[in-house]
Amino acid sequence: MKDISKKFRGLNAFLVTPTSEDGERIDEARLRSLIDEQVEAGVDGVTVFGSTGANGSFTEEERKRVIAIAVEQVAGRVPLISGTGSMTTSETIRLSKFAAAKGVDAVLVVPLTYWPLKDNEVEEHYTAIAKAVDVPLGIYNNPVTTGTDIKPELLARLARLDSVAFVKESSGIMERIVQLHLLTGHSVSVFNGKDSIMLEAAGVGADGWFSGGCNLVPRECVELMRLATSGRIDLARAAFLRLYPLFDMQSRKSTLRVVQTGLDIVGRSVGAPRKPLRPLAPDDRRALEQVLVEMGLVGRKIASVA
Repeated sequence: MKDISKKFRGLNAFLVTPTSEDGERIDEARLRSLIDEQVEAGVDGVTVFGSTGANGSFTEEERKRVIAIAVEQVAGRVPLISGTGSMTTSETIRLSKFAAAKGVDAVLVVPLTYWPLKDNEVEEHYTAIAKAVDVPLGIYNNPVTTGTDIKPELLARLARLDSVAFVKESSGIMERIVQLHLLTGHSVSVFNGKDSIMLEAAGVGADGWFSGGCNLVPRECVELMRLATSGRIDLARAAFLRLYPLFDMQSRKSTLRVVQTGLDIVGRSVGAPRKPLRPLAPDDRRALEQVLVEMGLVGRKIASVA
């Protein structure tokens, strides 16, 4: 097993990117507070500019600013990963080099593209990044969002690159976690990236969990991860089923919209998604309020007022 892969395990909070109420400016104070909240809750790592962080909604300069703030605020307390996937290979390399120079522990690259990529294009893209950037590299497969599906056989070829330390598998296809372990000989860490299948993923050997819902319920996610990886299946199942209505809504309405709306409902607003993305529509917001009431995260009066 690559030594670099051992560092990347457990629960990693996929952070939202806090903004002003109109979504147009990065809110540094909210970002610092969110990072502290996650670290103090006991997460094993944090990531900025994953899908939940609205990776494609911010300019290169804005992303650099957030990376710099995150490095400063995390201050080495847990591993910090930065999403650096961009529309072109050259921009991805440029941003990855910046993140590495600032002191992130790894970069996570999603094939952010308008055109679904062919396998040879994916392979050339990641090979170029791995050769150019002196920091551990994570490969992020999220076919629903990107339109590009990096299948296990191609991921296994990419895992041979020396700097590839982990894979974030967000297809939701459970057997891929097993396939990736078998095809790579456990040489890289394999993370589940879909909250609604977390318990199943842990059961088939996922090394970790990138969670967007963790923004809203960090302590509950930390506890679920602890139970799921310690063999206490009955307790883990009960904890998962309590969180499942939230995770299910994330799958149906998108994690970004659900989490940002949920944080507003519970009084920990991180601003609005940048347009054209919008928070949940009124009916969906009321449904989420009810979920949060039933989870005990907000009082009954919120649901009744709505």
